[in-house]
Amino acid sequence: MQALIAFIIAFVLALALTPWVRGLARRYGFMAYPSERSVHQRPVPYLGGAAIYLASVAAILLTGPQDRATKQGLIFGGLIILIVGIIDDLYNLKPWQKLMGQFVSALIVVALGVDISFLTDPFTGTIRFTGIFAIPLTILWVVSFENLINLSDGLDGLAAGISGITAIVTVFASVRAGVPSVGLAAAAIAGSVFGFLPYNWHPASIFMGDAGAMYLGLALSVLSVQGLVKSTLAMAVLAPILALLVPISDAAFAILRRRSLGRPVSRRDNDHIHHRLLELGLGQKKAVIAIYIVTGVFGVLGLFSTFLPVSGGGPLAGLAVLGALLVAHKMGILAIPAGRCKQSSRTRKS
Repeated sequence: MQALIAFIIAFVLALALTPWVRGLARRYGFMAYPSERSVHQRPVPYLGGAAIYLASVAAILLTGPQDRATKQGLIFGGLIILIVGIIDDLYNLKPWQKLMGQFVSALIVVALGVDISFLTDPFTGTIRFTGIFAIPLTILWVVSFENLINLSDGLDGLAAGISGITAIVTVFASVRAGVPSVGLAAAAIAGSVFGFLPYNWHPASIFMGDAGAMYLGLALSVLSVQGLVKSTLAMAVLAPILALLVPISDAAFAILRRRSLGRPVSRRDNDHIHHRLLELGLGQKKAVIAIYIVTGVFGVLGLFSTFLPVSGGGPLAGLAVLGALLVAHKMGILAIPAGRCKQSSRTRKS
């Protein structure tokens, strides 16, 4: 019941705050202008991430006791990455500058008590990490999630929907794992995202920007660490991981693709999964809905795996990954077009 209350509070607040934030963005020039990579054709306000942050934090503070480290990690770590994201949206930070900001936000999260001090291995039992391993492992986890969600923010409503579905999956997985306090925070994140989504749906009247995408990534990383990675239920961590299989696969393919073309990993391109769906003839709405469906199916599979023994949940996760690889192969995501390779070679020679 408390999780439902947290969801409703965050949802209503996001519905109310987003138009106000949108007005501020227009007044002070926080606008995203069309570019070669963008799919929007007109200037759109940024700062949607601020509405998501404020709504979720307010709901977390108003809805009873939660795990202290989770609460403080979301509030203070989230504030840092929100500020970094807003600066990036305004001034287009260099990759190393953004990475440093992500590192600082992750370090704050760790300092507040969120860390992977142990991992419940489905096969061998509990694996404990000392500080020298726990701290860098947690930082890597948080920064990876921040970038996963940020990479998926390529179409109207895409990152918001993926994050919202994953947060809902995390609510149920946390309850199943015996940590309902983390589920409460996850419900607040989900409510804030779905309250923002009507304004972000195509054609979007406001973007969450890097600020919102990286905040959601940080939030999901904190929730997964506190509620699932360290859970005694070995298969619990699979639920949000499988729900995020689309952005995880997309990020992995992007890294391999850019490395094979001799490009910097941080250089953006138009070969992400959502771009390929557009090339197949799906409009923005249909492409986003298709990814929502896949995200939901994988999330349900992840939840289902928590009711199975390791001997059943492990193979189920493996089949899901194999399915993602087959779909990616059919869509041509794993292939490097010859024309693009030649173009890359000419670019390097020049």
